[in-house]
Amino acid sequence: MADQFLSKIRVKSQDFVEANGQAVLQRHEELRALLAKRVGPEGAALFAEPLINRGNDAALGSVSWYCDTVGDALPFSQLSPARQEQIESYLRDHLRPLQSMAEDPATADLIWGALSSYGTDDIVVVGDRPFIVNWGLLPDGNGANVSARPRHFEDTLGRFLQAPVRARPVAEVPPVVPAAFVSSPVPEAPAARALSPVAWVPLVVLLLLAGGVLFWLLQPGTRLFPPKSPVVTAQATLEAQEATNVSLRKRLGTLQDALAGAVCRKDGVLILPDGLTPEGLTPPKQGTGFPETARVSPDAVLPNVPERVLVPDGQSGENTQTLLQHIEASTVLILSRGQKRSSIGSGFVVGPGLIVTNQHVIANAAEGGVRVVHKKGGDPLTAQVLKVQGPLAETGGDFALLRVEGADLPALTLFRSAGTQKLQHVIAAGFPADVLELDADFAALKTGQATSIPDLTVTDGIINTEQQLGPTTRVLMHSAPLSAGNSGGPLVDMCGRVVGVNSFVRKGPLQNRSFALSIETLITFLEGTPADPIVTDVACEALASTSPFVARAKD
Repeated sequence: MADQFLSKIRVKSQDFVEANGQAVLQRHEELRALLAKRVGPEGAALFAEPLINRGNDAALGSVSWYCDTVGDALPFSQLSPARQEQIESYLRDHLRPLQSMAEDPATADLIWGALSSYGTDDIVVVGDRPFIVNWGLLPDGNGANVSARPRHFEDTLGRFLQAPVRARPVAEVPPVVPAAFVSSPVPEAPAARALSPVAWVPLVVLLLLAGGVLFWLLQPGTRLFPPKSPVVTAQATLEAQEATNVSLRKRLGTLQDALAGAVCRKDGVLILPDGLTPEGLTPPKQGTGFPETARVSPDAVLPNVPERVLVPDGQSGENTQTLLQHIEASTVLILSRGQKRSSIGSGFVVGPGLIVTNQHVIANAAEGGVRVVHKKGGDPLTAQVLKVQGPLAETGGDFALLRVEGADLPALTLFRSAGTQKLQHVIAAGFPADVLELDADFAALKTGQATSIPDLTVTDGIINTEQQLGPTTRVLMHSAPLSAGNSGGPLVDMCGRVVGVNSFVRKGPLQNRSFALSIETLITFLEGTPADPIVTDVACEALASTSPFVARAKD
């Protein structure tokens, strides 16, 4: 997940350029993988990662743009002439290979869709790296208007595919317009001079030698780099997403049945067909009030807000605190700084000075470049990496165990379920980048003000389904919204126990799917480490304050 915010643009739904019936922006991962394979990682990184908000009837949509390089983002137009010349040279070198891909029928639609840009400072520079934003869009509702693209392309990204003007007379600089946009014939290139047959002999010999060496390397027992089959396959992930769709349809039926059979008593208490309130409370007899606290059903129709749920304080166990206070005390912000890129993520405490996060959060960190920020404040603490497992597709895990000195933080209990957790209410906690970009404390923290601690973000949802993605990889798919920065944060139940580690999101046409690695997968990773987490299999019986219901009954 890219986490460096670049820019944001307001758009209409008609501005989205489509390729094969789908918005090009929704095919960002496919585009990046294609360019990484055909052009290289730098060419793939040119296209900033979009975060799409389609808007509604009352408000325009928007697209926020992110990259993996940390630093101040400057529009191309604000650079000095010398810097503009350097960036133009970089763009020409890295965009030129896309021209051949644009002539390939298999990739032309996607490539030229990506090269269509809005035209409002579409190049943003971070450090010495340019990034293309506002790609896959055309202004004035022209996303589906193919005839409007040629001139617009020539005035925007097309200028970076031209040769430098000073290298030859202006009259000789041809406008670069994609062949897919025009119908006039293209002039044929001059015929190349024929080579003598003898000139081909050295090349043929080299090809034969290279083919023989390659054949030898591919034989069993002699391969230097045997290919590894991915532990977590794309097919397994797709099947898991399909299982989520089935779960959501069942959930819709449950809610419709509950609504149809609900009864509202004279005292204003709504009772569902299962005899409980929507929040999972047992209703008192008419004429009597709710007690101050009460147990709630873990699969209630409506979740209880974290500020009202009560859990043991984690110290003596005699006092209680709210679920929100419990989560805030043990969830931390992870800052990972590398030589070329930096990232942020989330983590949680599993033991004295021991923190769990995702491997991909710290994958590019330099020596000593992992820092931990927690609610108690003070300077960010340098973390020592004790163990990692990742990437997920290759190893079946995405974990990192960190040790920090001087962090006296309470550990969260891990819940290993003996049965299904479907429909259980959960809370996702972390530091999503799209929230931090507007957080004044985080902005101050980046400038060195160590006492400025950004607020923790929590979202609620239910566990939709549980799936096995690989031999040792089990995931929980849930409806609590996640975004870049949530990686490594805890997914907790209504009793404050960790049931999963939030790790990745799969983008869909209508909503994103949130994935958390299961506690079974985490416990396997922690074996052989200094971590000795508290693990329980006792089912959750959440305790909630009923003060809002008491006040309502009195009214």
